Amino acid sequence: MTNPNLPEMTTLPPGWIGRFDDNDRVYFVGPGGKSTYDHPKYGVIPKPWQLKVDRSVSKPCEYYYNTQTKAKTKDNPRFNEDVLGSSLLKVSRVIRESATVTRNSQDEIKNKRRTHIKKIDIRQHYEIVHTIDKGEGGIGGMNGGVHVVRHRGVMTGLYVEKRFKKDALQHRQDGKPGFGIIEILITHRVIHGGLAAFIEGFIAPDMIHPTSASLYLEFCDLGSLNDLIKCYAQRVHTNEAAYIPERFVWHAFCGLCDALAYLWGGKSFLSDTNAGGTGPEKVWKSILHRDMKPDNILIRSRTNLSSQKYPYLVISDFGLATDDTKDIAQRGGRMVGSIHYFAPELLWPSIPKDPQLLTSFPPGQSHTFESDLYSLGVCIHNLCKPTHEKRDDTIWLGAWSHFNLQTYRKADTNWASLTTSRKEVLDVGSFYSPYLRKVIQKATHWRPSQRGTAHQLAPKLVDIATAAGYGEEEFSENERLSAWAIKVHDYNTR
Repeated sequence: MTNPNLPEMTTLPPGWIGRFDDNDRVYFVGPGGKSTYDHPKYGVIPKPWQLKVDRSVSKPCEYYYNTQTKAKTKDNPRFNEDVLGSSLLKVSRVIRESATVTRNSQDEIKNKRRTHIKKIDIRQHYEIVHTIDKGEGGIGGMNGGVHVVRHRGVMTGLYVEKRFKKDALQHRQDGKPGFGIIEILITHRVIHGGLAAFIEGFIAPDMIHPTSASLYLEFCDLGSLNDLIKCYAQRVHTNEAAYIPERFVWHAFCGLCDALAYLWGGKSFLSDTNAGGTGPEKVWKSILHRDMKPDNILIRSRTNLSSQKYPYLVISDFGLATDDTKDIAQRGGRMVGSIHYFAPELLWPSIPKDPQLLTSFPPGQSHTFESDLYSLGVCIHNLCKPTHEKRDDTIWLGAWSHFNLQTYRKADTNWASLTTSRKEVLDVGSFYSPYLRKVIQKATHWRPSQRGTAHQLAPKLVDIATAAGYGEEEFSENERLSAWAIKVHDYNTR
């Protein structure tokens, strides 16, 4: 529980909650969603003091920490004689808040992600505050439950725990580690702002004979890209129909494409202007995601909610990812992933003589970096052009605009496996700039050789966005995402 000796945590006004950042420093979030290090009642803590959480003990609690002397105390530094006469406490609260709003730096994220994978069960350190999936087949075939959790006894900080079923941990027939083990290892390895952040994980008792495992990830409080697309889809053909602002589309496309490029090369192709045209980093094993879809793109608030920048978008779920060129699914063409977002080369031109072959890709085909880019391009296309349509007594709501629904017949159970179910050219329409229309068509080109890969496209995206007039991240008021489209999931208030 929180330290009852510190009024910081026991006298929060109604609607306020405490959380802690990646450095265990406490900050506060108010009813309007604004976050600040300053207590809403007692104000600023004088420098060099900070309010932090000690999570090394069985019952984590808050304490005051001196960043210069490294001293720890339960005594409120505001009442130190040297501080009482300080001009710091007389500074306007608005100015103080603007100077102390939290922001996770890339370096902090990197340090957090490098936490080693433990060999002992650590679930007792967390408590479940919400169950997303009970592990009964609702989300993914390998998970043994997906939960929103927080550190036990600490009313701040939310994470997502993904538990794995035992059969997902066992070695496969070809001797390779189970998919659950691979997911933990890949998530632990990748370090990029556009990829879901590894917080903690364990494989017990070890990777040779694993019996239980969990992966702990950053909690993305704004849901998924699929949620956002559906919100806009529900307004299609109504008087309240709206378009996603183009600046947000560029923001999403640039960041997510660079994240995919990072999986190939182990480096950012946006931040490193010299990365374009170069190979992967030394000793880097390129990673195919193989399951790019709107459900696997999550949205997270910026810590500074008053920022004129859009929320973060991150690629999640490496359950089907591989960095092994000899992966049995890659070599044998066995179908893995979500068929509704497959690139056209992974679909069948017609039903084969043996319908059982539909469980595999067409001969000679498997996931590639070109097919990963196509799937991302389809996500961006649907963001611009969501679907709300009825065909053959079926309601199509959400990310379906890349489908040729005119060819749909409810009785045809193999329809989605065929190239005839898809549109060859994807055009988001004249509401968006010719630059955006063209680059989405490039990313979703029917022919892989003309489409290219994320690491080929990413170095060019910022220049294309700039040419289109969207080079700056800051948005104007008329470019803000509509409030009805963004729902904050804050389980700390429960």
